[in-house]
Amino acid sequence: MMPTDKPQPPSGKDGESPLPAANARCRLSGSAEDFTVEEIRGLLANPVYAGIGPFPQLVPDEQWVRAAARAIREDGPEQFLVNLLFVLRQSLTDIGVEQ
Repeated sequence: MMPTDKPQPPSGKDGESPLPAANARCRLSGSAEDFTVEEIRGLLANPVYAGIGPFPQLVPDEQWVRAAARAIREDGPEQFLVNLLFVLRQSLTDIGVEQ
C-alpha cells in the first residue's frame, strides 16, 4: 500500500462540527522500517487484514474486532471510522477498485 498525502477532514453538515482528519497511514508493503504510530493505527483500522474481498485473512475476526473496539474506546468512534474509511479506500485503490 502506498502512503498518501495527509487527508483532509470531511466537512460537517447540518451544523455539526467537521469530522477529524485521518491520523492513520497505510504501510508500504515490504518496508524494512519500524512501524510509525500512524501505521499501527492504519493496521488496527483496516478490515482487509481480517480477509475482506480479495485479501487473505491475516488476523482472526475475533482479534481484529477486539483491537478495533479498543481503538474506538481510546480514539473515539468518529476518529476510528474516519481512519477505517481512509485505509480501506487506499487499500481498494491500490488493487484498482474504483471509488
